[in-house]
Amino acid sequence: MTIPEPGRPRPISGSESLYLDLVRSLAAIVVVLDHVQDLFRMPLLPRLGHEAVVVFFVLSGYVICNTADSRETTLASFMTARLARLWSVLVPALALTVLCDAIGRHFGTNPAVYARINADYPFLRIGAALTFLSETWVSIQPLSNGVIWSLCAEFWYYVLFAAFTFLPRGTARFLALAATALLAGFKALLLLPIWATGVLLQRWQGLRRIGRVAGTLLALGGLAVVVAITTLDIYGLAWAAARHSTSPWLFTQLAQAKTFWLDWIFGLAVAAHFAGMRRIGASLPLEQLAGPIRWAANLSFAAYLFHPPLLYLCASFLSPAQGWLALLITFPLIALLGRPAEGSKGWWRRRLEHLLPVVSRGIGLPWPRGATGSKAH
Repeated sequence: MTIPEPGRPRPISGSESLYLDLVRSLAAIVVVLDHVQDLFRMPLLPRLGHEAVVVFFVLSGYVICNTADSRETTLASFMTARLARLWSVLVPALALTVLCDAIGRHFGTNPAVYARINADYPFLRIGAALTFLSETWVSIQPLSNGVIWSLCAEFWYYVLFAAFTFLPRGTARFLALAATALLAGFKALLLLPIWATGVLLQRWQGLRRIGRVAGTLLALGGLAVVVAITTLDIYGLAWAAARHSTSPWLFTQLAQAKTFWLDWIFGLAVAAHFAGMRRIGASLPLEQLAGPIRWAANLSFAAYLFHPPLLYLCASFLSPAQGWLALLITFPLIALLGRPAEGSKGWWRRRLEHLLPVVSRGIGLPWPRGATGSKAH
């Protein structure tokens, strides 16, 4: 068993990890159920996809910071692991998007579902997504896979975090942060505080010393705010206010950051809930469901990136009333295709461990020997 260094935050415990996996799985399902309503008539389902993405951002900031504190403790190992994780699912997702869109457009009985999906400059669209530049300053949607916007923002959060964490203070760090902020674009920067709440959840030592009563209050209070915002349709009111208070051009350009201030509040409530559950969550009887929870969580990333092209493909062959059939087709395909994609992280990491030093030295940046290895504390 490893013992954390004095003053260093402890790694996420097994019971907490299981709870976070449960939340991650449910959030992925919520996103799928939200997007199926863009293509099919399913009036009884809630529309909470945007809120689920905010949950993903908080989770990501927390888990990634925890990983940097416990395993990937060098810049090289951290970025190698992050790129391997992203590309292991992003590359298959883009390939699936190209394939599904081609089949749906040319052979589907209802190709009109793609009418709102821009298909011009396909190489530019795919290339921008692969290099995480789809949302830098203008939105470049990679065909039918619109959810990739959040992945592009998240990548630049990783780079900002890595530059701030691993680079020494001075000109190099300042230039790296400035260049990354420029590449991230204003929409990602407006949503950055959400991701940062996850980092705060990991790094704020006072939150780890709260008692059981305070933990219960944080868990229930955070959950109450989340429920209030979602059930009272506060997001709907915020979107309407944003539309009336900004110009049509700015409203369009803000894209998913239209209600960034409400996202900050929602993300803070989610982080407060997680902080409380970290203290009291061990009492939940989740161990009995550990197998299914872990299985679903391991597919959550694939579910998030694979479902848009699969749902569009279904919509090109099915009627708008057959949404449940589309889900019955989509979820098994995600499980079938997602397992090998999720399992390819090791292959990507080995390739990157050989490739990144070559690329780095080729552009004149130093890359220390053995830098990609992870170091546990």
